[in-house]
Amino acid sequence: MKQIFSLAGWNWRLARRSYAILCGAFALEQLAVLLWQASRGAMLGMGLAACYEEGFQFQVFLLVFLLAGLLAGPAVNDRKRARCSYTWLTLPMPPAARLAAQVLTAAVLQLGVAALQLVLYMVYFFPVQAMDSARAMEKLGTAMPAQNLYEQVLLSDSMYWLLPRRPAQFALLVVTLLASALLLTCVRLHRGWRRGAAVVIGAVCGVCCLLLFQWELDFALFGAYDALVHNTLLAAVVLAALTVFSIWWALRAIRRAEPA
Repeated sequence: MKQIFSLAGWNWRLARRSYAILCGAFALEQLAVLLWQASRGAMLGMGLAACYEEGFQFQVFLLVFLLAGLLAGPAVNDRKRARCSYTWLTLPMPPAARLAAQVLTAAVLQLGVAALQLVLYMVYFFPVQAMDSARAMEKLGTAMPAQNLYEQVLLSDSMYWLLPRRPAQFALLVVTLLASALLLTCVRLHRGWRRGAAVVIGAVCGVCCLLLFQWELDFALFGAYDALVHNTLLAAVVLAALTVFSIWWALRAIRRAEPA
């Protein structure tokens, strides 16, 4: 276990600069888009939730979430870091420990992006509200009624997926985080046509996770019925099978030293 954490810490030291740049660019981009949306006449009085949805910021968050996972193993197959790659392949550790360290790093980086998004949503509520009030004074000559951050969180469809309300939804969030960390690590491990296959597997698993989230909501709203139970079990089986296959394939790639 100590070796896993040591290798994960090494990966973090290699990735931290790129990770900081990615998070900083994401924060600045989101602030600029939200303020621009709030300054539009059509968005007057709509609030942070509407500006967030109209600016497609949840889609941007998902992109940054995936990019953060890809930063987890810069020493795996970066040809400019030949010594790092060689050292990674020759560490006195079993392949499973090396894979676990890579997945752990990816999961931590992605969890950091999710936490950053929640913090940004709460912090940016205030400048968006100030912009909204300034536009109201300019257009209407009176201030808009004060908005409530809690209401804006509830009104946001995107925040619903990041703030679990039920145990099953929380479990799905954990599964999605771990599965995405594993599959993005596999993308970095493989090369050539195997990398393309890993991307396809990751896309299929991503669709399965999205469907499971939607069907979990349907369970909460409408209860269980035959078609919903069948579809949920099918998606869960596909996700589990592809995840197990990806683990076996990644371990095989490590043993064959494909990342070199």
